Amino acid sequence: MIFIPGGSCFLGDSTGDADEKPVHVVLISDFYIAKTETTLAQFKSFAVATGYRTDAELGEGSYVWDSLGWHKSDSICWRYDERGRLRSPEQGDYPVLHVSWNDATQYCNWLSELAGLQKVYDHQGDTTYVDLTAKGYRLPTEAEWEYAAAEGTAVRRKKYAGSGSFGALAWYSGNAGGHPHSVAGKRPNATGIFDLSGNVWEWCHDWYDKNYYSKSRNTQDPSGPASGETRVLRGGSWNNSGKHLRITNRSSRYPDFRDSSVGFRVARRK
Repeated sequence: MIFIPGGSCFLGDSTGDADEKPVHVVLISDFYIAKTETTLAQFKSFAVATGYRTDAELGEGSYVWDSLGWHKSDSICWRYDERGRLRSPEQGDYPVLHVSWNDATQYCNWLSELAGLQKVYDHQGDTTYVDLTAKGYRLPTEAEWEYAAAEGTAVRRKKYAGSGSFGALAWYSGNAGGHPHSVAGKRPNATGIFDLSGNVWEWCHDWYDKNYYSKSRNTQDPSGPASGETRVLRGGSWNNSGKHLRITNRSSRYPDFRDSSVGFRVARRK
């Protein structure tokens, strides 16, 4: 985990998409965020220890990528790669794929139990209650995610998470070869965090609202709307162009969504 000192942060991009406007300032408290995306080996430890079955395993599998594009396969879950091939033990340092927002929060609760910390998520049937005052592991809010990607500064910053050439800091459609790569394979940003731009999309805590930025100006630790239909994704992935890898770019999917371009990293309060 990397410690991120709190401060003020600009969210959004005046030249970006409609949901990135208006550019506004929010205040962020101290927090920790994982140095890398959650790996296959880390998620496997959770699944084996708890016997947890993911949404892909309980449902109709997950979406994989091939020469014909995206299609759903019933047999695919976190154990598989982007094309539906079973991962080998040597690939444990790849980001875990085919995991939903629901799965990611269950993993966070398991980490909290191991560390003796209060759980953030209370799963009751189809409803998840959240206590963001708890100090256990959780998904980062999108404000925290963007603040970390911007290297913990309110100064207007680079378009992507890191410095140097785009190809040196991110796996994307122009250099990934049609698949994700092991974590920490590219240059980290100034705070020591890898792959915030590219490799896999990352689940964030927040419900998504395209108009939320007009409601969150000058707020302390914004955490999104109280309810919604989809959860926020950030960062872009191995099969996206640079437009989607901008640190201000916002996307979203349903909480039970999974495919081979989506993963996550964890965070927690100081």
